[in-house]
This record gives sequence, structure tokens and C-alpha cells, in this order.
Amino acid sequence: MPLLQRHETSQNEARFPLSVVQDDGMDGRGYLEKLIADSLGAGKGQPALGRQNSFNRFEIRGVAIGLVAAGALRQEEAEQILADLEVTLQRSGWLTVVRQETSATSSGEAVARRVGIERPEWRRAIEDPPTPVLRHIVPLVGRSLTIGEVTANLVSLEVWSTFLALNLAHVDIDARRMRERFGPGVRWRGWDDVGTQYRGGGGGGSGSHVLFVERCTLEPGPPEQARALTLVVEHPGGQTTVPIPLPAGQQESGTDSSG
Repeated sequence: MPLLQRHETSQNEARFPLSVVQDDGMDGRGYLEKLIADSLGAGKGQPALGRQNSFNRFEIRGVAIGLVAAGALRQEEAEQILADLEVTLQRSGWLTVVRQETSATSSGEAVARRVGIERPEWRRAIEDPPTPVLRHIVPLVGRSLTIGEVTANLVSLEVWSTFLALNLAHVDIDARRMRERFGPGVRWRGWDDVGTQYRGGGGGGSGSHVLFVERCTLEPGPPEQARALTLVVEHPGGQTTVPIPLPAGQQESGTDSSG
């Protein structure tokens, strides 16, 4: 049975296509299930409605389709995972949309739906998201980033278990360029070498026109296998790409391994 195509009334359409790595022995099922858990648990401390609205099922579905196309996940497994996700969202109060199901290859005829089961680990991620743990701090001293007319100094990348935080510093930036830098047309996103997609999760800053320090967050946290991160900042003048190597392992910050 082909992956089902859902016709829904929703304003939460995916804004860009998702890329998925080709199958090189990767565990497609494990990857998709972890992606769902991380996405459901993202945004700890934020209002429940905001977390709910930021969860994009269309992106999850796009990843599932890509994994099937790459041969990393069997189609029936992908359908079952998506069905389980739907049931979990419904029972958690995150999904109340009434829809019509059709085959992705049919002309619109209704087909039987796969029966899903609630996943306790996903329910826990919704109701009690995990506390972020600092894994690594990647120094970026000496590198810069240009967004339109604004050039910022890269300071560091904080690698947390549930998100990433990019720290930048602006020196001698005037008010006009500051408004341009933080305008509504600037958006962050990213991906890594194992196919994880990152979405901008907000940020902030402090300082003055002499020195302004900015912090941009992206979710979710990277998987242990990720070794190369690519961040993209989209702005009215185009987009800028920032490649960042990720350290091996995900040892918790402050952990003493000396025995």
C-alpha cells in the first residue's frame, strides 16, 4: 500500500523541501523515530500552544517519504510510524483535524487507513519534554558572517541535547543596519550530514552600538552520528551558508571521564 496522501486544512505547510541522505546502511526506522521524539520534545519551557504550533507533521512526512525513496526504510514501516504518530498526537490533544485519506497514486478514491497505536515515549516527549544538556561548545573565533550589509563575528556554537545555539558579536553597528539585521525577512535553518533538518527557534541579544552580542537557536539537537553541520541564514539580499564541523561523541559538559 502506498504512503497515504492527506488532504487537510492547515496553515502549517512545509516551507522548503527536505533532503535525506542516501541509504548507506543507516537505520531509517530508528532515525525517523528519533526525529519525531526530538521534534515533539523541542521547546521545553515554552508555552504549550507555541510548542504545538511549531511541530510540523508535513516535514516529518517528507522525511519518511525520502527515507523510503532512498531504500533506508520500508514503505509499510513508514506508514505504521506515521499512523502511530497521528494516534499519539490525537490522544495528546495536538491533532483534531478531520481529513479524507486517499492513495498517493490514485485519482482520489478513499483507501483503508493503517491502524496506529499510541507511542508512550512520544507522549512523554509532549507532556514532559527532556531537560536540555550541554554536550559541546565549538569555538568559531576568527570566522565572520555577512548578512546583507551587516558583518558579524562568529563566537561559538553551543551543542545541546535538544537544540543548537549560535553566538555572534556585532561591532560598531549603526541603528539602520541593526534594524535590517533583525528584520522579519531574516530566517535561520540548517541540516547535517546524516539528514537532520534544523529550524530556527528564536534568539535574542544585548549590548550597544559599540558591541552587540546575538544568540540564535535552532532545533532539534544533533544526533550522535552527525559530524558536519550546515547553517543557512536567509535574508532579503539572498542567503549565506555557514559550514561548521561537529565534534565526535556527545559527552555531557562537565562530565569527568578520568574515573
